[in-house]
Amino acid sequence: MTEHPRRVAMLARAVYPLHGYGGIERHVFHLVTHLSDLGVEIELFVQDVPGSAPAGGSAIERLLYNPRIRLHTLRYDRTSPVLRPNSIVGRQINYPVYSWREARAAEGLVRSGRVDVVHAQGLCALGWALRRRQDAALRRTPFIANPHGMEEYKGPDWRKRLAYAPFRAQYSWAHRQADRAIATDACTAGDLPALLGVAEERVVVIPSAIDVAESLGEVDAALGRELRARFALDEADLTLLTVSRLERNKGYHHLLDALHALRAALPPRWRLLLVGTGKEAASLQAQSAALGLDGHVTFAGRLDDAELHSLYEQVDLFVHPTLYEGSSLVTLEAMIHRLPVIATAAGGIPDKVFSGRNGLLIPPDDPRALANALRLALQLRDRWPAWGAAGAAIVRRSFDWPVVARQTRAAYEELIGGR
Repeated sequence: MTEHPRRVAMLARAVYPLHGYGGIERHVFHLVTHLSDLGVEIELFVQDVPGSAPAGGSAIERLLYNPRIRLHTLRYDRTSPVLRPNSIVGRQINYPVYSWREARAAEGLVRSGRVDVVHAQGLCALGWALRRRQDAALRRTPFIANPHGMEEYKGPDWRKRLAYAPFRAQYSWAHRQADRAIATDACTAGDLPALLGVAEERVVVIPSAIDVAESLGEVDAALGRELRARFALDEADLTLLTVSRLERNKGYHHLLDALHALRAALPPRWRLLLVGTGKEAASLQAQSAALGLDGHVTFAGRLDDAELHSLYEQVDLFVHPTLYEGSSLVTLEAMIHRLPVIATAAGGIPDKVFSGRNGLLIPPDDPRALANALRLALQLRDRWPAWGAAGAAIVRRSFDWPVVARQTRAAYEELIGGR
C-alpha cells in the first residue's frame, strides 16, 4: 500500500468536453476521471478554453467538480489569424511553444514534491523531455508518454509526410526520452521502436479503451425508433453500418466496389449507412451513383453520441474497411453493442477482431478480400448473435476504461518502485 494517493501531472492539449469531442479529447477525459476513481490525484494541464465552457452536463461535473482533478490552462494558439492553429504548419509552431510552457508550469509541482509521475499525451511530451534533458534533478520523477495513433508516420500521401518531417523528428525524440512509452495495442507495439526509435524495454502496452457504461447508457429506445423511421430500416432485410471520417484512407471506395461486386448475393432490400463527414463525401456519393447503389446506400452525416449509440442497436453488421488506423475505438463501440464485425487488419484492430470468433478480419486495401468476407458473413448469418456476444465479452475484459485505468496505475507503480 502507498502512504499517500499517487499524484500525476497529466500534460495534454485538450480534454472533452471543454475542447471538443474527438478521440484524443475523450481519451484524456476518461483517463483522468477513471484514474481519479482509483484514488489518483491529477494535475491536468490543457490549453485555455475558447469562449465559455460548456454549461452543465455530467461530463463537466465529473471533470470540473472532481476533488481529485485540478485543472491548469495555458495559451496554445499563437498563429491565428495568419495560420489555422492545427494546420500542418500551425501545429509545428504552436506545439513546441505550448509544450515548453506546459513543462515549466508543471515543473514547480514536481520540484515541490507534489507529483509522483509525469504523464504526457502526444507531442506534449516535447517540452517535458527538453526540461528533463536540461536538468538531471527532474529525471528523478518518472516520465511516461503516450504517442497515440502516429498517423503522421503512416499516411500514404508523400507530400503530407514530407510536410510533417519536423513534427515527426520532435515526436520521436521526445518519446525516446521517456522512461516508458505507451503502445495502445499489443499488435502495434513494434511501431514504437521501428518508427520512433524507442528502446524495446521502455515500451509498455496499455490499450485505448471505451467506457462501456457510458456507451450503453447513451442508448435511447425512443430515439432508436426515430432513427429506424429516419433511415427506413424497417424496410431493410439487412443493414450494414460503418462509422468514421469520409476520407480516402478509410477504404470506403473499396466497400462500395465490394458491395457492387456482391449485389447478386445480397438480399433485395439491403442497406448501408455511412456515418460521418469528410472531404471524400462528394466522391463517394458519385461512386455510389455510378455503381447503381443509390437506393441502398445512405450518407447519414454526423450523429451525436445518443444517436450513434442508439443506431448501433438497430443494425445487423458493422464494417470497417480502413486502409490504416490507430486503435479504432469505433470498432470497440460496435462490439459492445454486440454487433458482428468485418474489419481490416490495420493498426490495433487485430487485437480486437478475430476471424470466426467475433467477426472476420481481412487484409487492408483488398476489395476482393472484402467482398469475399461479406459473402462468407452472409453465409454464416446464423452465427452473428454468437459473434456479437463474443465481441462484447472482449471489450469488457480488455478494453473497458476501469480495466485500462488499473493497468495505467500499475505502470505508474512499476515506475515509482523502480525509482
